[in-house]
Amino acid sequence: MSRWKASFIHLSLSAAVSIAVLTLMLLLWYAPPFFSAVGGHQVLLILLGVDVSLGPLITLIIFSPGKSRKALTFDFSVIALLQISALIYGASIIFHARPVFVVFSKDSFDLVTANMLSDEDIAKAKYPDYRSLPLTGPVYVYTEMPTDIKARNEVVMGPFSGKDLPQFPQYYQPYADHMSVAAQVAKPIAELIKLNPDRVVEIEKAISTTGRTEADLGFIPLRAKYQNIAVVVGKSDGKVLTTLQVPPW
Repeated sequence: MSRWKASFIHLSLSAAVSIAVLTLMLLLWYAPPFFSAVGGHQVLLILLGVDVSLGPLITLIIFSPGKSRKALTFDFSVIALLQISALIYGASIIFHARPVFVVFSKDSFDLVTANMLSDEDIAKAKYPDYRSLPLTGPVYVYTEMPTDIKARNEVVMGPFSGKDLPQFPQYYQPYADHMSVAAQVAKPIAELIKLNPDRVVEIEKAISTTGRTEADLGFIPLRAKYQNIAVVVGKSDGKVLTTLQVPPW
C-alpha cells in the first residue's frame, strides 16, 4: 500500500466519524436554525479542519511501506490518540456552547447557551425543570424583571458582570403559562416581509407549514450571539410555531 492510499483511507474514516459527530450535534444540540445563530459553522470548520485533516496528513508524512508491522502499529496508535483527543476536545467545546434556553422577556427572545450559565446560576432556578441544562435542544421559557428591589438591582447591575436578565434562571417561568403576552407583542408577518423583500418565498413557505392564516400569525425577534432570527407565533395564543432564519430588525 502506498502512502497516498493509506492517507486516503485514513481521510475516509476520519470524515465518516466527523459526519457522525455532526449528525449527533445537529439532531440533539443544534437543531436549525440555532446552529447558525450561535456560530456553529465556525466551530464545525475548526472540528473538521483539525480532526479530518490532522490524522490523514500525519499518515501521509510518516507512512512508509517498508516499515515493520510493529512500527506501523505504534505510529497509527499515536495518530489515533491525537485524533481522538482533538475530537473529544472539539466535541466538549460544542457541547458547552449548545443552546439550552430560549428566553422570552418583554417583546423579544434571547438565546442562552450552556456556557452562559454557571452551576450556581442553575441551582437558583425556582422550577426544578430548569435546574439542569437540557440535552436535546433549547427549552422555551418566560422571564420578567423581579419586583423585589434587591433582586431588581442585581439584574440591573448584571451587565457590568456580563449578565443580563435572560441569564438569571431563578426568574425563569414556563413559557406555556405566558404565551398570551407573546401574542400581544408579536409583530405582523407583513412587517417581516417588508424587512426581507428578497426572502418572500421562504417566509410564505414557512407560513404555509403552520396551517394558519397570515392574520393569525406574528413574529418576535430572537437575539443570538452570531445571527438574529425570527420566531413565528400564533397571534391568538402565542404558541411558537416555527422559526425563520431571516433578520427580524
